[in-house]
Amino acid sequence: MARMTGVYFALGRQFDDLKAAILDAQNQIFIDSATWSLPIYEAEFSIKLVDTSNTAARRNNVMAMSRGGIGATPAAITSVLQSYGYSTHIVETFGTYNITIQFNDFRGIPSNINDLQNLLARFFPGHLQLNWQYLFRHYGEFSPYLQSQMAQLTHQQLTTTLPT
Repeated sequence: MARMTGVYFALGRQFDDLKAAILDAQNQIFIDSATWSLPIYEAEFSIKLVDTSNTAARRNNVMAMSRGGIGATPAAITSVLQSYGYSTHIVETFGTYNITIQFNDFRGIPSNINDLQNLLARFFPGHLQLNWQYLFRHYGEFSPYLQSQMAQLTHQQLTTTLPT
């Protein structure tokens, strides 16, 4: 009987390891939880990383590419940018073949703007000009603050954040 206990213990450990391996494989199927399978998805969508990207940013790239195969319509562009977490407004100027992407909820220039530009350049036909419009602070927002409070921040920091 003592020998069987050891066998059962070994089988139990193997089943636990098998269960963990199955759960990990299931996680790799979904882009939102993928880790070691990200290079496979990136190769499938021909994604070349421009910025130094962490796992979350790489997942966003893959998610955006998986959503982007439906053309360069405003809905498709918005969907791709939403996968990065940005709320945007798309302005089309048909006479001049311009499309302007306006950020609604992000102040300053996104840190992954190079990835966004390269990604969206793949979806747009060559005759369309893609423009980016960013949000920054305006001087009226600083009126309640004293000069001593604003002196703690640089001009670059003041474009995106308010003094405390």
